[in-house]
Amino acid sequence: MRNRTIEKMLYKFAALLAVVGIVLRLLQPSDNYLGLYLILAGHILGVAGILMYMKYATEIEQEQKTMQEPVQQMQKK
Repeated sequence: MRNRTIEKMLYKFAALLAVVGIVLRLLQPSDNYLGLYLILAGHILGVAGILMYMKYATEIEQEQKTMQEPVQQMQKK
């Protein structure tokens, strides 16, 4: 089984960016859009982590299907 530390790091970094963006936005409500950019970057990283996990889950599912096919063929004979 593959180690999924990259996805976990993306989730943590995304949450950190979103929280820092919210704090900046609350503390500096001027025309500076840095807080909004950080929130957006956090969401994008979160979605990237989700997509990477979905790819991983699909690969595992395909691997399990290929392992089950020979067993099912042997049972039919």
